[in-house]
Amino acid sequence: MSVELSPRVLELISSRICHDLVSPVGAISNGVELLEEMGEEAGDEAIALVSTSAQQAAHRLKCFRLAYGAAGTDKNIGLRDIKEVFIGWLTSGHVQCEFDPALDGKFGMPPRGFFKCVLNLMMFAEECNRGEGKIFVTPLEDGTGIKITATGKNAAFREGAEAALEGKTAVDDLDARAVHAYITGRFAAHFGFKLLHQAHSDFGRLDLKISF
Repeated sequence: MSVELSPRVLELISSRICHDLVSPVGAISNGVELLEEMGEEAGDEAIALVSTSAQQAAHRLKCFRLAYGAAGTDKNIGLRDIKEVFIGWLTSGHVQCEFDPALDGKFGMPPRGFFKCVLNLMMFAEECNRGEGKIFVTPLEDGTGIKITATGKNAAFREGAEAALEGKTAVDDLDARAVHAYITGRFAAHFGFKLLHQAHSDFGRLDLKISF
């Protein structure tokens, strides 16, 4: 299934990437300026700021590269790769992720774009899990996909996210908060994967499933 993205969506994705990189890159710049002004007197704190911020920026870039770029559909990209970049993605927040050991070796050669879409769906689960919480990634029982569960006090769809994920939001009505949900759904449709979701707001849980 061919899915075209309008210039509006590309603009919003670019804005999202820039927004998520402004903070760590700005912190790197501030740390470098402090080192230039104070030299050794800046101490370990300035060096730690630069190091931590550089790592954070690198983690985000790696995640964006696989989630939005063509690299995510490379035949050599596997579960280990998206697991690594997603764990890095979470280091600057308060959400934790656990991967079911049963996933190891479960998907040898899934259809093209599967792990790219799984990564996007995990990023979406993190968006829906504001504050402290956990994400659990497990294989579907029939072996045809993956289930991602977000649990936490505030685990729920943000306003407009569910409609955007389903492709029911008009492009002109999208904003930076909903564009990742939209692009996640569009990638899944493009590669022919099925997305299912169920919110359990009373229990602070959101279930997301992707299958091929």
